[in-house]
Amino acid sequence: MKLEGKAISHVKFGKGIVKESSEKYITILFPHGEKKFLYPDAFLKFLILKDEKTQEKIDQILDGKLSREEKRREKERKEQEKQQRIQNLKIRQYSQAAFGLSPNNQEQVFERWSVYTGQYLSGKSKGEPKIPTKLDLNSACLITLRRMGEPEKNRKIIGAFMVEDDFDASSCMDGIIRSHDYFRMELKERERLPYWDYFEESEPLKWGRSEMKLITITQMQTILKDMQQKISHSKRKEKMKEFYEYFCFVNRLNNES
Repeated sequence: MKLEGKAISHVKFGKGIVKESSEKYITILFPHGEKKFLYPDAFLKFLILKDEKTQEKIDQILDGKLSREEKRREKERKEQEKQQRIQNLKIRQYSQAAFGLSPNNQEQVFERWSVYTGQYLSGKSKGEPKIPTKLDLNSACLITLRRMGEPEKNRKIIGAFMVEDDFDASSCMDGIIRSHDYFRMELKERERLPYWDYFEESEPLKWGRSEMKLITITQMQTILKDMQQKISHSKRKEKMKEFYEYFCFVNRLNNES
């Protein structure tokens, strides 16, 4: 099984790329250096491949080594680690993001369910992908659109998603923010919301050159609640309700109407 070059994440070291693999070891290059692990044992507790099909093959290999009880305990351990990380999150007011679809393409965003942060416009890192340092596991991302030729005041919110379960801003070196597998929603034309309605009238109606803008938790909560109310289709409305409740949970917010 060829693993070299595949994206992978470690519970402690974050995201990396597989450099080498053999029957007994796997070497991974992380932003802060490379690490060597036992293969495939490290996948039991520490490693997860981004490529789901390859991860499934490794899971099948591991299944042959684990008893039913061991599998149950491993599943519980992963869930406990996730809950612990959520509980330890530091809640920051400006930890949510809106994207303007400049370098991002609308069709590709919803096909791949990911967005690009854009590039640094000045300083030593000019031209390099912007690292979303303000975002965390509790962050949601809005996708907005202003059609060519239309005034900025006509910008619409066309979708939103929570960041992926194992999101780690410090490892987002390529500037690509990937969405949660479930908590995401693309809005139909009639459901789209006017973006600038959620900001003070004193704020200038200007997007600027930056692809990503930070907004507050309060603004994001209001927008997600309005998205839920705007959707009429029962199944999509229920999914948006779960999205909204999850957002409130990870941000320790009251989700009552």
